[in-house]
Amino acid sequence: MNDRIFPTRGTVWQALEKELWEMRVGDEDWKYGVFHNYWPNGGGAVQLVSNEASRLFTHLVWLGRLSQPSVTRLASELSRMVREILCAPAEANCTLTTGGTESNFLAVLAAREWAREHRADVTTPQIVMPRSGHPSFDKAAHYLCMDIVRVPVGKDLRADTAAMAKAVSKDTVMIIGSAPPYPHGQIDPIAEIAQIAQECRLWCHVDACVGGFLIPFLKKLGHDLRDFDLTVPGVTSISADLHKYGFTPHGISTLTLRDSTHVKYHEFDFDNWPFGAFKIPTFSGTRAAAPIAAAWAVMKHLGEEGYLKIAKGVERSTERMVRGIEAIDGLEILAAPEAGVLTFTSRTFDIEAVAEGMLARGYESSMCFEPAGMHLLMEPVED
Repeated sequence: MNDRIFPTRGTVWQALEKELWEMRVGDEDWKYGVFHNYWPNGGGAVQLVSNEASRLFTHLVWLGRLSQPSVTRLASELSRMVREILCAPAEANCTLTTGGTESNFLAVLAAREWAREHRADVTTPQIVMPRSGHPSFDKAAHYLCMDIVRVPVGKDLRADTAAMAKAVSKDTVMIIGSAPPYPHGQIDPIAEIAQIAQECRLWCHVDACVGGFLIPFLKKLGHDLRDFDLTVPGVTSISADLHKYGFTPHGISTLTLRDSTHVKYHEFDFDNWPFGAFKIPTFSGTRAAAPIAAAWAVMKHLGEEGYLKIAKGVERSTERMVRGIEAIDGLEILAAPEAGVLTFTSRTFDIEAVAEGMLARGYESSMCFEPAGMHLLMEPVED
């Protein structure tokens, strides 16, 4: 049996395009509100802007300021827009990464290297974080030979800061909070976590990969949400994904440091080879230019007005979903949704069985297991 898939002869684009569209027949359509796992797709003009900007830079790579000054300018302006949204001080730095996992990984690396310089008493560097924090931190700790202490959340599903403070040991170098955590959507008390960091000489990181480009605009709409950004004293770094509520294509996230001199702690700087200096602040050496150009174009296209409209749409979708769930006997909202994440449960039904039944009817959701609940990601779906 010949199962060879690599063709002997090439195929014309028209045939390939037809095959690609046929492959996509069963894919979810963002227009109808997917609300699970996948992050929103801007559609319409946003998608057009994104596609065209990507197309212009598809075959370009970012090798440096002299080789691609256009991409350097795009990256610089994109980083500046992010710093403005996150209320970063003038001395801050924003590094563009490929995703939230890389952003969080670089933050953990920076904390470890910072501790090696400033905390000589530490033997095995340790991280303290809520149980609701993202697994990317455990992944980073695994690779970087660090220990993690996960502390149970409080009854309100937020980080239990008293328990976190108690968990801090002589080897703790980093403390983490989320805005919001992915499982429950309740913004952690970042100010209290940052205060622990100040008192105990810790690197304080905020994982705002979900809410970094949604919470600031919800606050502008009048939502009374906890502060999470660099206006909070003691916050050292923030990760925020542009490919989530920034509505840019996948492949672009950010790590913002309060102090730009701290970039050295996550940079790789090497020159012991025949080609000279190799200095890079991210995992990737050569960077694809297309995601950077697309993110720049989308942010410029939307502007503050566009992001406020998105936030209003998320607010409206959330309110409608909450009303619908509360109108069904036996269902209840697990925690009042604050920033795009909504989880609901039941004291009457087996909620996992409910999810399975809905899937059988063509509606998929993701599941939260502590406590058990159906997990939704809100989109600004229009009527």
